[in-house]
Amino acid sequence: MDKVRVGVIGVGGHGRGRHLIPYTKLPNVEVVAVADVNQRRAEEVGKEFKVRYYTDYMEMIERENPDAVSIVTPTGLHAKVAKDVLSKGVHVLVDKPLGANLSEVIDVVRTAKAKGKVLMVGYWSRFSPALKFGAEAMSLGMVGEPYLAYGYLVRRRGIPGSPTFIDKQLSGGRGALLDIGCYILDNLLSLLNFPRPVTVSGATYTKFGRNPEEVKFNWGSWDPSKFELEDYAVGFIRFENGASMIIEVGWAANVSHVGEVGIYRVLGNKGGLEGRGHEAVTEMTLHSRTSNFLYDTKPVLGNVDMSLEMVRAFIDSITQGKEPPTTGYQSVIIHSIIDAIYESASKGSEVRVTIPEI
Repeated sequence: MDKVRVGVIGVGGHGRGRHLIPYTKLPNVEVVAVADVNQRRAEEVGKEFKVRYYTDYMEMIERENPDAVSIVTPTGLHAKVAKDVLSKGVHVLVDKPLGANLSEVIDVVRTAKAKGKVLMVGYWSRFSPALKFGAEAMSLGMVGEPYLAYGYLVRRRGIPGSPTFIDKQLSGGRGALLDIGCYILDNLLSLLNFPRPVTVSGATYTKFGRNPEEVKFNWGSWDPSKFELEDYAVGFIRFENGASMIIEVGWAANVSHVGEVGIYRVLGNKGGLEGRGHEAVTEMTLHSRTSNFLYDTKPVLGNVDMSLEMVRAFIDSITQGKEPPTTGYQSVIIHSIIDAIYESASKGSEVRVTIPEI
């Protein structure tokens, strides 16, 4: 094909900034249409980018017949929209996370497989140069055998007041763990090469979202009496290869840092990686020793437009017939852990994890 004909479903902040604009920078892509349930927004964005616009995404698919689409709707709608579009034989890039729960994720992955279409999950953070340095250090054996990973992604105050994130139907019925915890898991699991989890123990907490006095400190506003999601979660995961992982994630907590802070660590018998940033890792260092000295290595990293590299990778997967870097099966691993943390929190005990065949 001369150019890949692309549509974008959901053109709010992320849809416009992380998908639509990057597509316009690729010479082998033609953006043909956008869709959004907000008619005013659909019209404004359509006119801005000189493309046709729709409020019904299936009408867009049927009339425009795109080769591929990005899906950037609220999380609770990701799986349904993805399945609808894949069923029409269209390649799909779904903004993270792929679904609200493991069952939805499996359904989408199986649909993509049955239709023979590319399914990529929009973890733009995977294209961080710092994370790529960590992955290269792992592949070169500089870390050795990894045995422990740790991830922390916490905001001092950052409960998102928008219904997109806290309405149970739109959010998928889950809070901080699903919304930003998926970033922790994707970043760390990509370094560990997505080992299979076998047991998970976790806990979830709601300590700020139901407190009326907290609303003014966070992002936007909401009705505390109707807040039903967790604003903090922790988890401990054991993997089949003997490694383990600890994660800690929160929309709000009484911590020392003001904004959102991400800390990522992988310990191995030959070296250790330490990353810092937010949803994306922006700094990474390697810590090891020679025969006589301990040493620290900090790479020189260039500036990369991670969103542009994400959509480029999606288009390359289509045109070159190769597997995308962020696959549906990887999300099966991610969501098996997320589901297990919620289950463990509910039961108050450790739970076993079984990864289904796809």
